This record gives sequence, C-alpha cells and structure tokens, in this order.
Amino acid sequence: MSSTETTAFLLNGEAAEAAPEETVLHVARSRGVQVPTLCHHAALQPYGACRLCVVEVAQGQRVRLVTSCNYAPAGGDVVQTDSPRVRRVRAAVAGLLLARCPDAAVLQSLVAEYGSPDEGFQPSDEKVGPDGCILCGLCVRVCAEAIGRHAIGYAFRGAARRVSSPFQAPTEACIGCGACVFVCPTGALHAQDLGGERTMVEFGTRVPLFTCRSCGQAFATVPQMNALREQNRLPRALLNLCPDCRRAEARSRAATLLTLPPAESTR
Repeated sequence: MSSTETTAFLLNGEAAEAAPEETVLHVARSRGVQVPTLCHHAALQPYGACRLCVVEVAQGQRVRLVTSCNYAPAGGDVVQTDSPRVRRVRAAVAGLLLARCPDAAVLQSLVAEYGSPDEGFQPSDEKVGPDGCILCGLCVRVCAEAIGRHAIGYAFRGAARRVSSPFQAPTEACIGCGACVFVCPTGALHAQDLGGERTMVEFGTRVPLFTCRSCGQAFATVPQMNALREQNRLPRALLNLCPDCRRAEARSRAATLLTLPPAESTR
C-alpha cells in the first residue's frame, strides 16, 4: 500500500476510510461519532491509558475490543463504537475510576451515561496522590512532549502509583506554565497566583510571575518567558507584552502605517 492510499472499513454499519496511520477515534470524531476519552489529547501521542475509548472490531470470525485512540483500522474491519459489549466495558471502567475518585464530576457523568457496572466497586478510604487523579497520564505527557520539561512523572507501583515531582519535592525543572493543570480531565491539579508568584499546588513548586510592561498584569511566569526566548528567539519587546497589549500595539502600528503618505518616487 502506498503512503497516499486509504483503508476502507465499516464504522457502525457505514462505509468509512482512514488515511495512513489515522486511528479509529480520529475517523469516528471526524464523522460526528462520539467516543469518550479521558487520556487523549490531539497535541499528544495516543496513550490508551483510560480504556474508555474501547470499540468492538470484527475481522472475519475474530471479534475483539481495542482502544480506538491508538488503533489504525485494517481493510475490511467492522467497527462498532456503541455495541452492548462496548457499553458494558465502559460502564465497568467508569465505575472503577469513580471508585478511585468519587467526587470527579466527569466520572459521575460517565456512570450516568453508561449505567452502573455489574460489579459493586467501593471507594477507597486511602488517599493516593492528588485528589481526583485517575492516572490518565495527560499531565506527565504534556510536560514531557509539549513543554519538554519532564518536571513530573510517576512514583511507586501498583495501588500506590501516583503522579509526583521528583522525590515528591519542588523541582527547578518546572517553569509553572500550567499546562498540566489545563489538560487534567478531572480538575485534580491546581495553580495559584498570589503575591507575585505562582504555586503549583499539588507539587509545591513556586515560581515568580512575569508582568506586562504596558498594563502591569501578570500573564506568565519568569521561567516560562525565559524558555520562550531561548526556544523561539523572539524579540524581547514582543515577549514583554501580554497578549491583549500585544494585539493593541499591533493594531496601533497598523493604523499608523495606513495613515502614512505614500513613498515618493525615486525616479
């Protein structure tokens, strides 16, 4: 198969095509088919940790469950995204996650949608890691893949496994960008801006805030801005402005250029 050929398969009884390396999840969502995920983000590599995106795939007599976020369909696959078997598995997964994090609204919604699992999963009294953490890995992966810092990772094994900074202590690798807070699907992570510094609450890291030279509002952290200067070689005057003031200055410069008289001919 050439790199430009597509793969034909059936998705919920309808003909569908996938580009090379395109996953079932991507094809389904592009066609308006809703498949739940908690560990998937378009900016990151597929991971398959939460298992909520399972779909049923039939190839001849063989029928199996796969995680749609990292499964590229084969020619002739018959994919069902909402079969009774798929719904039972999603109910079980959501029930297990809810037992770990009973206060997470997103998990409560999933259990309400897919029903209570056949097994009765009871919440644990033991607190492991940040409240609401389901170990989906989004925070760890966005820090490593998108930000390039590796400031947080996994600690311990088995039931004690948790997301943590190295040695469970504040780390200089963290630039306080807040990407981990932004992608967390359950709201388990928090950042607090107070007194001219940002605190990554669950990891104890504190970094100074960077203020706009025009309006004086804090809009990033000092380590974050230093990293941007190193990576992008952007002009200091541009980076010293918050997004709102940057847009205002751009509009002002554009208006000035429009009012300038035309340049005289050099002939």
